[in-house]
Amino acid sequence: MIQKIIEKGYEIFNGYYPERPLDICTHCCMLPGDEAVLATMDVRNIPEQLLAAYNDGARSEKTAINEIKHFLPRYLELISLFRFPSHSTELSLTRLMPYEQSQWTEEEKNLIREFSQMYFKDCLDIYPLPFYSGSITSILIMFSGKNSGLEELFPISTLLKIWETTHTVASILHFRDLYFYGFDQYDRVRMSNPFGNYALASLLNDWLEKENVRQHFQGVIEHLIMNDTGLDESDAGDLSLLYEQLIR
Repeated sequence: MIQKIIEKGYEIFNGYYPERPLDICTHCCMLPGDEAVLATMDVRNIPEQLLAAYNDGARSEKTAINEIKHFLPRYLELISLFRFPSHSTELSLTRLMPYEQSQWTEEEKNLIREFSQMYFKDCLDIYPLPFYSGSITSILIMFSGKNSGLEELFPISTLLKIWETTHTVASILHFRDLYFYGFDQYDRVRMSNPFGNYALASLLNDWLEKENVRQHFQGVIEHLIMNDTGLDESDAGDLSLLYEQLIR
């Protein structure tokens, strides 16, 4: 399903081409020859290392929108494969910032929202996630940006609604990790991940305190504990403790 969304993205963004030179420092961040290759090769074939160098390198305050849209389908494809075009998962979409609503068509915005929701559903079925931290918190931070206005493209509240209706073992283990390890142990308005931001921490804390959310995950945990779902002893112990926390 997500591959269909990505193919649709290649179609929608097909007509955008970047001006030369690309918005990337070619003095110390990328060789001029690599800039030329990146600008002219088929976007589907761009290696993740080259796109990561572009994403993480020094650039202007705001990249031209045609340049962003030209590369965006490849960004989405690599992210879908957990091959993030950045040295840090959380920074994979920083080229989209600062976001300006007027620069995007409704079709484009809907495609991006559709991708984020399907991708998040996929993440909730996998534990741990197949990258360095393996944490779904990294995915939420990637989508949230930082004071960036990305909420319209990647509405975190919608992703949390999806989580509320998911009953997989993986989803509850991700929930366990968020609840116990997602925030600073001394100050829950701060995330434990250094790329997190106050706005996301506040949103997640408010969500965790909602009665319907707590009841949903209580029910999922109770089902997992009462039935033979293959949980190891450590995970079962964590979930029992989490269950007690949720019914307080």
